[in-house]
This record gives sequence, structure tokens and C-alpha cells, in this order.
Amino acid sequence: MGRHPVLILAALGALACEPRASSVASGDAHAQLACAQCHAGGLADRPLPAVAEESCTASGCHETDVPETVTLATVKFRHLDHGSTGSPKAGCAGCHTHSEGSAPLKAGPGTCGLCHERALAGTSGDDCRLCHATPSHVGVTSQGVAIPHEGLPWIEGGCLRCHYEVARPVHEVSLGRCAACHDDVHKVTELGIGEDLHPLHAGTFCGACHEEDNHRIQAMSSAVDLDCGACHAREHGVALAGGSIAAETCNTCHARVHEGPQRVLLGILPDADAALPSQHFMDGVGCASCHIPPDDGEAGVLSGTAQACIQCHRSEYATVLSWWNQGLGDRIRLVDRYLAGAEATVAGRPADDEAVQAVARARKLLTIIREGGGQHNLPLAHRVFEDALAGAAQAYRLARGSAPPAPDLGRTPKQGICVFCHYRLGEPAFSETMDDAFHREVLGAR
Repeated sequence: MGRHPVLILAALGALACEPRASSVASGDAHAQLACAQCHAGGLADRPLPAVAEESCTASGCHETDVPETVTLATVKFRHLDHGSTGSPKAGCAGCHTHSEGSAPLKAGPGTCGLCHERALAGTSGDDCRLCHATPSHVGVTSQGVAIPHEGLPWIEGGCLRCHYEVARPVHEVSLGRCAACHDDVHKVTELGIGEDLHPLHAGTFCGACHEEDNHRIQAMSSAVDLDCGACHAREHGVALAGGSIAAETCNTCHARVHEGPQRVLLGILPDADAALPSQHFMDGVGCASCHIPPDDGEAGVLSGTAQACIQCHRSEYATVLSWWNQGLGDRIRLVDRYLAGAEATVAGRPADDEAVQAVARARKLLTIIREGGGQHNLPLAHRVFEDALAGAAQAYRLARGSAPPAPDLGRTPKQGICVFCHYRLGEPAFSETMDDAFHREVLGAR
């Protein structure tokens, strides 16, 4: 028997006599209904009363006007007969409910994981895209870099590159949930051991018994969600190792301190049409893969070194990082000089002048690579150099009608061609001295 049936029925009767004020204000179409019109029969004497399917589909209610598709949170799905073929059958009340009193009827995503466990387990990016087909939200990295998800070049099957651990649904039912309706919980559990209790709870909101699923990201790539304790064992006299202090705590004072490297690695540029992530990031290389402790074992700043390169690559790669740094430094100086000339040319013009804005954007792009480190994403860095030169040339032309010749940046570095490693400007001819067998192996040539 339900708990305190007389009091419950009295409360329901009182609610049935007049419309629920807050529901009317919120535009809830159920506000004018008596409670017992939905919570019919003996089911109505419980604090979490059930609603029979027939109550929703009765004539004059949702007999014909059920929407075929709906959008819930970021997910668009077929709503008509949703859950009717499952085991157990969800029914309308399985998803739609309201809390006690005058709260309006609603459906939330909290219980979706009870049925869609496999899709929410996060075992592949394709699973994610069953619901998040075109993610339109803008996530933010631990250092405040905005990541527009819609149209990301790696989103196709690659969600798990960033979101590699997702909360799994929990199916257990606590005794406290049973006690909300049943006086003798132990008797209920004794009789229910080994039995499927879903048929006895038809028309009940799934979340009335099951804990609503907190489907959420539990862990992110270290390139996106930096853990201060992963690099800094002790700061300000406080131990940070082992996640003892959340990154948000450090960020209150050290805000956006690693924004530059994050932005470059992920390929997120201001006003860009699309992101251009580093191939290293695409291959699953996180920050800790390259930033390793010093060789002497002493505590200190974790830095990217050639030693880190040869942890994954052959020893011949030990010189590549120095080639990259030298080539980047030379190109930054060339672009900087060309930009400085353009800035001097437009000096004194108003801030909203088109030439001033063109050179300002070019300077901003160069600063991103200078502060973020072009070695984190060499192709992106080279593209930024080209865009910065183009912006400066545009400023020259707008200001005086012509632009001086831009410096030669060399060939664009692309994976699989020589300049991707041999990035130094004026690189001497190496075709006669290079190890032909090694390069054939690296490039997969026969």
C-alpha cells in the first residue's frame, strides 16, 4: 500500500480544484487539468504517481498532435513512438514528468543514458555523432581558447581525440528511491529479487527509480584541459601533484598562461574559417608527450627537447627540432621587419582606417605564433607568416598605392615532403649527402 494515501489524495484533490498558478504563468498546457485526469486510479495515491499511456493519448489530448521529431539539448531525434519498441517500453511518462506541486511538465536529457548506454559509453566518435551530429556549441579549453565545434576538420569520427572519457550510465536503484513509495522496503526487495520490476511500474518516470544519468565528459586531452599538477609538483609552497588542486584555482591568478601554445597546437586562429590542428595532436600526442623532465632528473620546467622526439622517432630525428626553431626564428624576424615598415607607413591614421586594421590583424597573427611557439604546429605557423605578409602588403597598397617586395618564406611545409623537417631558410642541398635508404623508409617509398 502507498504511504499516507489519505493525505496524498487530499492534496491531489486540492490541486484538482484550481489551476496551478505557476504552470499557468509558464504557459504549461496541463495547468487547467485536474491531477486525477492523468494520475488515474490507484496509481494516484503515491508521492510519485504513475501516468498510464492512455492518459496521454486519450481523445482531446495527444491523440494526433504528437510531434514527429523534437530537439532536446543539442540532439534532434524521432519523437513519435520513441521508446515504444524498447525493453522495457519507456512510454510518455518514462521521459516526461514534473516535480511535486505546481512545477510544469518537462522532459530533460537526464534519463536518456538508461536506454542509450552503448551510444553514451564513448567508445567511438561515431557513437557521439548519433546524437551530436552537428555540434554547434563553443567549448573552451582550460586556458580560455574558444573552440567552435561545428565544422571542425577532425570532428568526423574524431570526438574522442579530445573527449576521451565519458561518464557511463548507472542502472542501480537505491533503497531510498523505493522508500519514497513503499513503506516496507525490505519486503519489496525480498519479493523483487531476480524479478523484472518494470511491468509493475508502468507509466512511472524512469528517473523516479533510477538515478538520472550525468552524461558528461570526465576527462579531456591534456592539450585541451591542462592539469597544473601534471607539470608543477610544487608551487607557492603547496603540493600540486596528483590533482590535489584544480586548475581553476591556479587560473584565478595565472589566467591564460598557456593560451598561446594551446591555440597553436589546436590550430584555432581569430576570424579563421576553420581550425588547422597540428598533426601531432591529431595523432594523439599530448603536452606531456613532448614536455619531459630534464635529463638530470632534477625538478624543473618541463620543456620540449630533442630527447622527447627520439622517444617516438628514430635517432635521426634528434636534429629536426633545432631545424624547426632556427627556421621559425628567421621567418619571424623577416615578417616582423616587413610588418614594422607597414606600421610606420600607416602611423597617424585613425584606428578604424582599413589599412591600420589590416596591419593590426597581421601583427596579432604574428604574435600568436611568436608567443605560442610555431614548433607546436609548423604548417599553421607558415600559413600565419604568409597571411601576416599579405596583411602588411594590403596595408602598404591602401596607404600609398604599392607594396615593397615581400621576403621569401621558402616552400610550404607539408607532411611527406622534405621541407617539413628541413625547414631552415637557405637549407643547403642535402640530396647528395642524405641517407637514401632512411628517407625511403620514413616516407614509405619502395
